Amino acid sequence: MINFIKRFAATALLSALVFSCDTATTAEDPSAKEEDNIGIKVYLLGTFHFAQTNSSYNVLDELHQNSIEELAEIIAAQNPDKIFVERQPEYEFQNNLDSLYRVYTSMKQPLKARNELYQVGFRAAKKLEHPKVYQCDHPGQYGWFNQAAINYARRNDQTAILEAKGIGTVPRLDDEIDTDSLMHSLTLLEYIQWLNSPPVMNSSHASYIANYPQIGSTDYYNYEDDSTLIGAELTADWYQRNIMIYSKMINQVNFGDDKAIVLLIGADHVPIIKHLFDSNPHFKVMETAHWLKN
Repeated sequence: MINFIKRFAATALLSALVFSCDTATTAEDPSAKEEDNIGIKVYLLGTFHFAQTNSSYNVLDELHQNSIEELAEIIAAQNPDKIFVERQPEYEFQNNLDSLYRVYTSMKQPLKARNELYQVGFRAAKKLEHPKVYQCDHPGQYGWFNQAAINYARRNDQTAILEAKGIGTVPRLDDEIDTDSLMHSLTLLEYIQWLNSPPVMNSSHASYIANYPQIGSTDYYNYEDDSTLIGAELTADWYQRNIMIYSKMINQVNFGDDKAIVLLIGADHVPIIKHLFDSNPHFKVMETAHWLKN
């Protein structure tokens, strides 16, 4: 227990160090220069799914609601023209997010729903008096490819790759610690800051690049082997989904008028989407470590 507490304290300290930026550091950040106004500013916020936590962690508790309010204030302070959320626009006729948001704007209290779209996205959009929130999610086949990769690895002595213990693999930082304990020991905003820190983001993305592509058959000359590169197919599907999300975003942007946009999405999506926006000269990604501060 003592060792865990020490390890946890070190992790919390890492979070604080990552997000504590003095004036000199901010001045050195190219994205923070006031004179650099080229491109639409992009604020990418990786989240966890509020409903998918353990039973003792409830984002509707007063402590977490205060933290969510603070997070929404930080987002609103960036003055984005549009806020995008992880929901498929094709299914608007089913999920009626637009109608729900219009009802939400007339409510005096936040929705009693454990969902980051409503708790953070709606709340920030309402503060900005936006007429709507924008949807940009896209379906993928991650579940199918993931199960196929797991099945192949178990049948073919590749479980060390799945567990990130094999040569050339990368363990995820959020798999190396007790995230439930971390969440309970930090405010919700502090946990979001930790989730968006470079060490966490880099290790999660690296697992898609270093680990999954090693799973599968190496008999590349056998055209009848359907398991060749099964892990790489999983990574490719993940990339495809995020490229589609990016495409849906830029096709809802008004290039003549919009100055800034925000994306609220599961944290694993952020590295790829960040790379896509970084590669587009019409946009400028704002470093999360510099703007997501309280």
